[in-house]
Amino acid sequence: MLGRAAFALVFALAILAMGGCAQVPKPEPAPATATPQSWQGKLGYRLEASEGERAQAGSATFDLQGTSEQGQLQLTSPLGTTLASANWGPAGLNLFDGRETVSFASLDDLGAALGQRLGGTPLPLAALFDWLQGQPWPGATHEIQAPGQFLQLGWRVEHQAPRLRLRHDRLTLTMLIQAALS
Repeated sequence: MLGRAAFALVFALAILAMGGCAQVPKPEPAPATATPQSWQGKLGYRLEASEGERAQAGSATFDLQGTSEQGQLQLTSPLGTTLASANWGPAGLNLFDGRETVSFASLDDLGAALGQRLGGTPLPLAALFDWLQGQPWPGATHEIQAPGQFLQLGWRVEHQAPRLRLRHDRLTLTMLIQAALS
């Protein structure tokens, strides 16, 4: 059960989006020359119960480095066990979930696979890097709800440093950022 929850957590981390009052035209995605970033902290997730399924919750520490074009993510249990390790770049994306390594062609493919495991909603992993900076992702329209809150890609994003909370249907992800470096 912990392995499945950890795998769900990895996929859930790759989500994030919010909205606001104004609709913005869909801009071009960020260029591959985006400045690499690094975030470390604690991640909590909660998946509310649905018919025939129990609620799930868990936590991990995370280390996310790079950009949506090239980077890596490490998730570690509270006891120090590696729950998942992902790396991506021009050569593809690999995810080790504690048992096996699975390869994907893109973050979109990984997000779709993760979303399938979390009730069918694709996780927009590329948007996470902007959301962690408290900004909507430039690759899709958004709607501002309040200062630090917006809707994007079906996700409600709430950024109040050092906390980022993402919500979509039954899934809530909360990231407490302990270190952020450019």
